[in-house]
Amino acid sequence: MEPLEDWRSPKFEEELGRLDRGGVTFEFLRRNDEYRAHYKAATDERGKDAAALIAAREGLTRQWGLTFPS
Repeated sequence: MEPLEDWRSPKFEEELGRLDRGGVTFEFLRRNDEYRAHYKAATDERGKDAAALIAAREGLTRQWGLTFPS
């Protein structure tokens, strides 16, 4: 993930105004500490078998209402 910018800056406000719904959602989620922790846990493959990885990723998509390509 890119470094977080100050959302109060005029530059950020201008860029946010150009985003579609998916873009706004992405910007919200990438700044949300709870989502970032959940995403990190769901994509960490260390010590997980295939079933555990699938369950973790399904939990992520269910909790946050997301779909991922492939």
